[in-house]
Amino acid sequence: MLPNDINMLVSFLNTKLRDDDMSLEHLLEINDADVDMVMERLQRHGFIFDKASNQIKVK
Repeated sequence: MLPNDINMLVSFLNTKLRDDDMSLEHLLEINDADVDMVMERLQRHGFIFDKASNQIKVK
């Protein structure tokens, strides 16, 4: 289950992306999260996913 707090969510996702070296899609899949819903939530709070660095960043 993913954290509800947006800052905790970003921290969790970036830590897992870095430490486990996996794609965002795979990370969300194994956590039973909908990719589109998570991306929309991140964007609504001013974050983007940077594929080149494989991390979530502030817009």
